Amino acid sequence: MFFDYLNLSWHSIRNRSLRSWLTILGVVIGVTAIVTLISIGQGIQDSILREFEKVGYNTVTVLPGNFDTQRGGFGNSSADTSSYLDRSVMDEVDGVKVSAAIRSEDLQVVSENLEGQAFLRVSGMSPSVLSDFDDYFDGFPISDGERFSYDGDAREAVLGPEIAGELGVKAGGTIEIEGQEFTVSGILGAEDGGESGQFSFYGDLDNGLFVPLSAVEALYGDEGKASLVLAEVYEDVEVAEVADEIEKAYSQVDTASTTITTEEISNRVNSALGTIQMALAGIAGISLLVGGIGVMNTMYTAVLERTREIGVMKAVGAKNGQILGLFLTESGLLGLVGGSIGTAVGVGLSLLASRFISQALEAPFVPSFGPWLLIGAIAFSFVLGSISGVLPARQASKLQPVEALRYE
Repeated sequence: MFFDYLNLSWHSIRNRSLRSWLTILGVVIGVTAIVTLISIGQGIQDSILREFEKVGYNTVTVLPGNFDTQRGGFGNSSADTSSYLDRSVMDEVDGVKVSAAIRSEDLQVVSENLEGQAFLRVSGMSPSVLSDFDDYFDGFPISDGERFSYDGDAREAVLGPEIAGELGVKAGGTIEIEGQEFTVSGILGAEDGGESGQFSFYGDLDNGLFVPLSAVEALYGDEGKASLVLAEVYEDVEVAEVADEIEKAYSQVDTASTTITTEEISNRVNSALGTIQMALAGIAGISLLVGGIGVMNTMYTAVLERTREIGVMKAVGAKNGQILGLFLTESGLLGLVGGSIGTAVGVGLSLLASRFISQALEAPFVPSFGPWLLIGAIAFSFVLGSISGVLPARQASKLQPVEALRYE
C-alpha cells in the first residue's frame, strides 16, 4: 500500500512539476542554510577543542593581578597588584607536577638593516616552557635555523617572521637588545611554508621575539619575576583545587594572582559558540519554516485541483484514511526531496566555505558533518513536509463523494 501511495504521489508531483519544484526549492534553501551553518559552527568548535586537548586540561595559567572573571576586568585587592609573579612560590604548592615562567618586557631593539630603533615586546622563556608546554605555543615551529639554547649566558633569540622581516635579519644574523648583541638562532614559521601560530594560546607568534628568561633577567634585573606562570597538575589531582591553592600561596606573599584553567576556558568558549550556533540555526530554521508553509500552500492547491479525482476515488471505494495517507505521502515526499537536495548542497557549500575560512584563519579548517546532522536534516524535512500537509490532507479526506464529483 505504501508503494502505491508513493507511486501516485510521485506521479502527481511530476504532473505539476513547476509548482512542485518551486515548493521544493523553499525547503532546499532552509535545509541548505541549516546544514551549512551548523557544520561550519561545529567544525570551528571541534578545532578549538582539539587545541585545548593539545595543551592539556591539567594546565593552569597564572597571571598577576586580581582578575574578576564575572565582570571581565581587574578588581581591587588588598594584595600587591604588580605586573610580576614570584616564580619560587610555585615550588611550595602541592599538586603541581612542573611549572614554567614567561617574562615579557618592552625593550629597545636595533639591527643593521633597521633605520633607527624600535621598542618591541621581548618574551623571556624558562627552559621548561618549551620542554613541558610546547603546545602552548602551537609547537613553536622553526622554519629557519633552530631554537635557542639555555646554556650559560647564551645570547640567542628566536623571531617571528614578521618581526624578522621588519628588522631585516635571518637565522644566523645579529640584533641588539638594550645594547647587548644577540644571535638570531631561528625564525618561526610552519615547516610547510604556511603561516604559524594562529591557534597558539600565547597569541600571534608571527610578531614574537623570544629569548631565554635568564637573558631578560640579566638585562632588566629582578631575578625570579615572571609575567605569566604555567603549571601542569598531576593527573590524579583536582585541577580546580590546585588552582585555588596557587592563588592562596600568592596571597600569603601579598601578591594578587588569577588562575585560569584550560577546562574553564574550554567551557566558556563552548558556551559562547553553542549560543551563537543555536542562534544561527534558529535563523536558518525560519527559512525552513517558510518552506513548510510553501508545502502547505501547494497541497491546498492540489486538493482544489483534484477535487473531482478525490470524488472518483471515493466513489470506487477509497476510504478517508486512504485519501489522507495519499496526500500526507505526497507532502512528505516534497519535504524529503527538498531535504535531500538541501543537505547535499549544504555539504558542498560548507566545503567551499572551508577554503575561505582556512585562508582567513591562515590555518587548516574542516567543517564537521556528523551523521546526526545529515540524517537529521533529511528526516526533519520529511516530517516537516508531512506535518505541513496534515490540514490539506484532512480536508481532502473529508470531501463528500457526490459534492466532489459535481466540482468543476
